[in-house]
Amino acid sequence: MPEQVLTHESLVEFFGEEEFKKLCNHEAGHALVAFLFKRPLDYVKMNNSKEQPGTTHIAGTELEGDAHIAMAGHIAEFLMRKDFKCDLDTVMKELPMELYKSDPDYQKFQAACYYFQLAETNVVEQDYNILMACQKPLCKIAQALNERAYLSRAEIEAILK
Repeated sequence: MPEQVLTHESLVEFFGEEEFKKLCNHEAGHALVAFLFKRPLDYVKMNNSKEQPGTTHIAGTELEGDAHIAMAGHIAEFLMRKDFKCDLDTVMKELPMELYKSDPDYQKFQAACYYFQLAETNVVEQDYNILMACQKPLCKIAQALNERAYLSRAEIEAILK
């Protein structure tokens, strides 16, 4: 059976407009921070799956930046939902209430913090600073992902130039 070609329309039909936008914003955070950490980012794509709605595919087995990349999605979506009008204290207070212990990104974040002996609050603060400084590129990646449902590394590089 051939693989289904996913479009903006089919994904909006599957998730709903608002949820799909949130998912694209989340995945854009992963992609931007992975790119900035110079990880071998292959592509970012949206899936019609409630369990794994987005994939940021990074080649190799290197773990550098994993904690930052894992948490960047949640922080990006949070900041974009608040229109970037919140300070770090707000993120620190309100974001944890939205995270689920079973969330794969959150588990990866905790594991990477433990492995690299990083303070979770420091990683969140660094992600916050990165994403606040990169608002325009983050929004451009999220918009492109929303429109096309798939971005290659080359397309992300072009957006960031």
